Amino acid sequence: MAKPEKLPLLNDYIFKRTFTKEGTTEILKDLLEAILEVKITNLEVRNSEIPKELIEEKASILDIKAEINGNTVVDIEMQVSDEYNMKQRSTVYMCKNIATQIQKTEDYRALKNQ
Repeated sequence: MAKPEKLPLLNDYIFKRTFTKEGTTEILKDLLEAILEVKITNLEVRNSEIPKELIEEKASILDIKAEINGNTVVDIEMQVSDEYNMKQRSTVYMCKNIATQIQKTEDYRALKNQ
């Protein structure tokens, strides 16, 4: 029997599957606690697609989107190669995430931390 191929964590599919499949959120929680140096009591993985408002708008699909402790939304991006655009890309993702959080009549204080 052939030995199964080991797929690298740097593979987009493997990365997302490792941290978001049901039953694996503890791994994501441990990773985020180590990076953010914060105690996470509640972690919910969210839909990582940010809907487009206009047909000509650039699509945005995050690697992983999660909500921490009910008040902070995080975008976890894994980059294999440096495209020298992470600052700009992160700014666009953050703005789109913020814009989709509240509706017309809601107060800005309802926004979650980014």
